[in-house]
Amino acid sequence: MKKIFKSLLVGLLLVNAGCADIDLAPLSEGSSENWYRDVTEIEMSLNDLLRPDFYTIDSWQWDDDFERRDDPNVMVRGTVTSQTGEVVTRWSSLYKGIARAIKIIEALESGTAQGLSDAQVDQYIGEAYFYMGFAHATLATYWGDAVINRTGMSLEDAYNLKRSPKAEVLKWAYDCFDEAIKRLPDAMSAQMRPTKSAAYGFVARFALFHGDWQKAADAAKDCMDMGVYSLHPDYGDLFVADKSPELMFYFKGDKAYDGGVGYDVVKDVKQFTPRQYGAFCNTGPSFSLFCAYPCTDGLPIDESPLYNPKDAWANRDPRFYEVIAPQVTKYSDKYEAYYAARAEGKLAEKFPEYILMRHECNQNPYATTVFEPATGKMVANQDSRAVNAHAIYSILMLKKYVKEDWADYSLYKNSGDNITPYMRYAEVLMTYAEAMNELGKCDQAVLDATINQIRARAYNGTGMEYPRVMEAPKEKLRSIIRTERRIEFPYEGLRYRDLLRWRLAEKYLSEDVYVAMEASQCAPAGWDGVSTDGLSDAFKRILKMWDDGNWPLRGTPEIDENGTPDLKPQLEIIDGHQQLLVRKNRLFQAHNYLWPVPANDILVNQNLTQNDGY
Repeated sequence: MKKIFKSLLVGLLLVNAGCADIDLAPLSEGSSENWYRDVTEIEMSLNDLLRPDFYTIDSWQWDDDFERRDDPNVMVRGTVTSQTGEVVTRWSSLYKGIARAIKIIEALESGTAQGLSDAQVDQYIGEAYFYMGFAHATLATYWGDAVINRTGMSLEDAYNLKRSPKAEVLKWAYDCFDEAIKRLPDAMSAQMRPTKSAAYGFVARFALFHGDWQKAADAAKDCMDMGVYSLHPDYGDLFVADKSPELMFYFKGDKAYDGGVGYDVVKDVKQFTPRQYGAFCNTGPSFSLFCAYPCTDGLPIDESPLYNPKDAWANRDPRFYEVIAPQVTKYSDKYEAYYAARAEGKLAEKFPEYILMRHECNQNPYATTVFEPATGKMVANQDSRAVNAHAIYSILMLKKYVKEDWADYSLYKNSGDNITPYMRYAEVLMTYAEAMNELGKCDQAVLDATINQIRARAYNGTGMEYPRVMEAPKEKLRSIIRTERRIEFPYEGLRYRDLLRWRLAEKYLSEDVYVAMEASQCAPAGWDGVSTDGLSDAFKRILKMWDDGNWPLRGTPEIDENGTPDLKPQLEIIDGHQQLLVRKNRLFQAHNYLWPVPANDILVNQNLTQNDGY
């Protein structure tokens, strides 16, 4: 039994056997027991901690903001077990990181590491405590009770360790962040590193998750008062920029490193890149996210007089068009001018927002061709069912993060070099607003300093006044705040955690995955885009959706208090027509709010208890 891989044990015993984490990091990155001797080795070890292996990312695939044509992953299909890869890897990586941080602190405090200035010693101890705080708080977030490792432990201790109550784990995490705050600089210079302001941001994030409203509000306000960070002036540009005053903690892709490396969404851009470039484009925004964006008056689509169900792309919050690639429908006010510009070869000049990468983005099922700005010609439209049987099933395509050079994905192992935000200043502002609202203290001054700043940025450059959020009862503001978080942060790893902490995952992560079209529903090869002769009934259904103005949905879905639509009526058969189809099923159960302790760790230590339901 002791020969079974001991993920937790190996991590904890790194203090006594430094080479134990060679499976995560080569020896050149600080894994031998005689490491940590000078500034170079300390810096290499700390730099290596600044990877997603240790600052773990909640995947975009775990929430309800995306639609993918294949099976949902285990995190949302109710099949998570104590042997699930993500569960085992995250638990192991967090404890390995903690053990490394302890070794760094020991080396710096004992004087083992030579040649460092007092300022360097102080900063690097602060960075190690920063990670200790992050890791323990993360363990409390996903596992509840967890093993606390403060100073390392012996082999005997490790075989007999027990999980401490979540409250104790969080207290230790916050104590570590406090130690980090005492030592870290206010802000980073050229390289992304832990800072005092980022420590406040993480304390605010974790305190919000665990319902400690006052602590969350205090930490967020401390971060805001430092004046280090600010909102990026352009929302859409933020996700293709190489730097920003809004980014507090992030990961940067690199096309040159190892042939190309990216993280989370940009780890495999082939999934989102249009078929125009030979990619899959089998993943896109969900209909649920599509409906969540309010109109420009700030009202949800089922309340706003501005919403036109026959042109659902019109009059929406500007962030809608920066996340979901815009389309011109048959009932759009732009329709005639748009298609005239195509005919004149001036689409890129007159309607540049409809160019995605290097071609026009057009899912119109009659559009057999799209405009190619580089040549000024019309070419076959691989992203419409007029041509391709596997054009995206949900009609919706991603625009957030998309860069022109994603078209060259095959040159860079399918990766993008975008920055993947891990924490940005907008989250701190939203955390402060939510915490103050739950405390019953969200007045107009708080709203103007937080959510209204974010909305103002969203409308910057549009020529429109943003819909200012006004002081209101707690329940109404709670609804506004929850919706605002969803539309501000999609594909950034926050939605899954939000659904967990709001205890809404059972509701929204157990809903079906909907698509508008299945494979083979397309026109025959060589179709002229006009004649209906020889068209299948399935493809005629798609044309009817377009002609009737049900693109992509029929009517106006009802939006609930959390900004989420009821899409079940779209399954009703009306006049022989069903608007949406159920592609896949998801299931999130009550016990999934906590993750299971890895089975191998329980096998070697019977003192470790398992979370309920596993």
